[in-house]
Amino acid sequence: MKRVLLFIALFAPALLAAQPPRPHNAARLLVVNDDGFSAFHSGRYKSAEDLRQAMLTYKDTQVAVMEWCIIAGSRANYPSKVTQLIGAGMTEFPRRGDKLAHETLQRMADAGENTLKIVADACHEAGLSCYASLRMNGDYAANMWGGSFPRYANSTFWWEHPEFRVADAKGQPTARFSFAFPEVRAFKLNILREAVKQDIDGINLDFQRHPVFFGFEKPMADAFMARYGVDAATVGQDDPRWVPLRYAVMTEFVREVRQILNEAGRAKNKRLGLSVRIDWQKYPTWGCDINTWLKDGLLDYLVVGQYGLGGYDFDIAPFVQMAKGSGCAVLFGEEAITKGHDRTAEEDRLIAAGKLKPPPSEHLTRAQYEARAAKVYAAGADGLHLFNETRKEMFLGLGDVKTALQR
Repeated sequence: MKRVLLFIALFAPALLAAQPPRPHNAARLLVVNDDGFSAFHSGRYKSAEDLRQAMLTYKDTQVAVMEWCIIAGSRANYPSKVTQLIGAGMTEFPRRGDKLAHETLQRMADAGENTLKIVADACHEAGLSCYASLRMNGDYAANMWGGSFPRYANSTFWWEHPEFRVADAKGQPTARFSFAFPEVRAFKLNILREAVKQDIDGINLDFQRHPVFFGFEKPMADAFMARYGVDAATVGQDDPRWVPLRYAVMTEFVREVRQILNEAGRAKNKRLGLSVRIDWQKYPTWGCDINTWLKDGLLDYLVVGQYGLGGYDFDIAPFVQMAKGSGCAVLFGEEAITKGHDRTAEEDRLIAAGKLKPPPSEHLTRAQYEARAAKVYAAGADGLHLFNETRKEMFLGLGDVKTALQR
């Protein structure tokens, strides 16, 4: 008992205080998010060794944290006991890359290889931290591409429980899960409990993939009536009276995630970090009570971006001020793609037949990254978060970009 009490006295404060990752080979913090799917889809990752070597290439860069996404839709890219493997149970696939990704992931799972473990181990070998990234609500509409992609990516839990989805004002279920239901939150939390069994350094909750998280489903409608005495169906989704109701539910979820990390961290004698990625304008309507999360020490770094294609501009200074004194780092979230879209199943079929050229896309340039970094650093940002960016030449020196004040 004395040893237990001594351990608590020594380690509890460190586990509760925010501890953002340290920069790597740079003055500022650089974080990269890998969606855990696209490189399997393209054939760049064909094996565990391909995946390992890809992570090792970050060793001499300024990237400090690799966020490895573990979910597509609500299926996993590792052998899970909570949900299904991406594409499992299918014999015909929406696109050629979907088939290739499933075959690679299935082959790895059959060999007992866990993608998150491979990434975490390789990141540590390269001197990086590894955060498992959870796309908070990535399921697809049941009729998308004739139902082929939702069968590929949406979990059995999603298919079996339409009653747990966000409802419209008429009470009809939509594509997204509603976090108003304890069963949905439990499903997501169990995925994270699997993740922390690996030697990761933290969890990233990606709220930008994809809103919305609440609607007119019964728990929310009942809460609205109880608080305001008004039928929720008579108000809009953007009515500000929804905000505190959503805050209460989502903050409970985030506290449970923090508890999972604290328990795992105590077993590992270290703080496991928690980060979130939000939209700078829409976060209150999503239920993200950032003020409370910062004040209560739940977050270690906060990524603020904009939902949609990249190239956007906003003032990050209010978020820097909001986080002041919390110990939490504030990162400007960059989306690399400024024009384009994911290839559809029909486009893929026509491209394979030689009847269509691949759809064009545009990305942020090196000059844009540097200019944008200088601006947000001058506003007080602690670093950058890069999303949909695989061109390593874009990372060079971004953590040391000078601001006008420094020149």
